[in-house]
Amino acid sequence: MFLVQGMSIPTLVSVLLSGLTLAALYFLVASGLTLIFGLMDVLNFAQGSLFMLGAYAGWVLYANPRLLLNLAPLLLLFGAGAFVGALAARRFALPRIGLWIAAGAAVVLTLFAVRDFPLAKLVAFGSSVTAQIISTPEAQDPFQTMLVRLALMFLAGCAVGLVVANRGDAARPFSASRVIVAAVGLAGVGLALFFFREPLEQFILELDSTLRFLLAVVTGAAAGGLLGALLESSLIRPLYARPIYQILLTLGLVFVFDQLIRLVWGPIGSVMQVPSFFSSSSSECPAPDLIAWLTLHCDSIQIFGRPFPSYRLFIILIGALMAVAIILIMQRTRLGMIIRAGVQDSPMVEALGINVRRVFTLVFALGAGLAGLGGVVAAPFLGVYPGMAQEFLLQAFIVVVIGGLGSIPGAVLGALLVGLARAFGDHLVLSGIQLPGMADAISGSPAIARASTVLIMAIVLLVKPTGIFGKKE
Repeated sequence: MFLVQGMSIPTLVSVLLSGLTLAALYFLVASGLTLIFGLMDVLNFAQGSLFMLGAYAGWVLYANPRLLLNLAPLLLLFGAGAFVGALAARRFALPRIGLWIAAGAAVVLTLFAVRDFPLAKLVAFGSSVTAQIISTPEAQDPFQTMLVRLALMFLAGCAVGLVVANRGDAARPFSASRVIVAAVGLAGVGLALFFFREPLEQFILELDSTLRFLLAVVTGAAAGGLLGALLESSLIRPLYARPIYQILLTLGLVFVFDQLIRLVWGPIGSVMQVPSFFSSSSSECPAPDLIAWLTLHCDSIQIFGRPFPSYRLFIILIGALMAVAIILIMQRTRLGMIIRAGVQDSPMVEALGINVRRVFTLVFALGAGLAGLGGVVAAPFLGVYPGMAQEFLLQAFIVVVIGGLGSIPGAVLGALLVGLARAFGDHLVLSGIQLPGMADAISGSPAIARASTVLIMAIVLLVKPTGIFGKKE
């Protein structure tokens, strides 16, 4: 009651909406974290980094697509080669020394493929953090050089595919036709992006900012999901029986990804433009209500007589839709049933002909994709900067501890509590709190807003150590 003492209705509603905005972002990170832990018992400390990488991937497509258009063909040809190598491994079983030779060849080929890659020039575009502008023809590799890089990456992928497919835990039957289709598809997309990289860049930059933003959202979510699947299949899977090693590995990835971001884009952040659908500033703005906003697309809407940014309402909507979608998928779909059954009794599900490992990879990719989606959605609101991984990881852990590890409804409730606590804490810092019988409001330091979430977590753990919706093992 003291927090709302003396607050007008418009101010109270504005603070509540600000809290819901933060809650939606916290949920997008925490939902993936709790989904992965609840179903796979993997405490993924790299979840905040996936949020950051998704934000940067979306921002790059939105502001500097040439970077992705020159990197994506290399990665796609590497993936195509890996499928070809896995297919070849069915005919050529390599001895241990052969696996080591193939692994060494993959490393050497990759190093030659990326040697002198013009990364700094590709980043130097428009309002990028390099503070310089280099035209695309001058920045990217010429046709012949890039073609050699693609060939080397394809061969490196073949070597990796041979190694992976010859491992004891990976030697399981697979459909050759599907592998061929995947290899041809990846190679075809990669070559198409290579041959049409400049026209595609121009096409993307000429799109309306709203369409570009939607492409950025898809790119960020896909980047998070693909990276999550890669991490699970290559690094996490061998450590399922070693939880301490999982924690050390994912914690180490936090620092690796942070340094990677600083190496490519520098320590200074950047701002992603709010899409035009949410940024009209005509003379009729702010919109008097939601109906009028659908026509005007104002940057703000009058709510109880006070303008509130329309893009923040969009963030709240995305968070709510994702919460409903995850709950429905887990409770009402066949996929959700398979996931829950795989967690309870993996051997029985395997006996039914279902590849549980593939399902677990899908779960990890889903959780990582949610983080990547949240990063892109947050970019126009908060910008992109290297430290956002640690900041959102901390809040996500507070959310899942409050709600209960492994509980999606708990993640929803925890995000609401943390988001509202942070919003009211920020308001307390700015305006102070008016206690009865006191003429002047008491103001606090900015640390109060950050400490409020930890205080709530401590209170919840004192009352219920497993979290609000947590269950004892």
